[in-house]
Amino acid sequence: MKKMVISVIIVQGLILLTMLIRSEPFSLLSYINNSFIFGGVLVFIGLWVFVIRTGIFDIFTLSMRKFFKVKTTLDDDEMRAPSEIFSLSSAPLLILGGVTLLCMAISLVIYEL
Repeated sequence: MKKMVISVIIVQGLILLTMLIRSEPFSLLSYINNSFIFGGVLVFIGLWVFVIRTGIFDIFTLSMRKFFKVKTTLDDDEMRAPSEIFSLSSAPLLILGGVTLLCMAISLVIYEL
């Protein structure tokens, strides 16, 4: 829990730093735009990791190995599946992206009032 709070603070700091670096005026709309980008990227990467870890690309990898077996010198036993190689968990990225998008949504509601 402590790591997640620190991660949220770091992402919010990066959003504020991005707002300062860009030549946009410092406003709530600028925060909404930047947090949407950061949250969207985090959710996208989290979903990408989730899809790889589920093993959906293992079938594709196995079929490509069988198709190109003449050209390769490695056995199937020597090459691991992509889901076995990826050890990163997708949950922290999805939670962090979700919290960032939630902050963006709250800011959007405040902006619309």
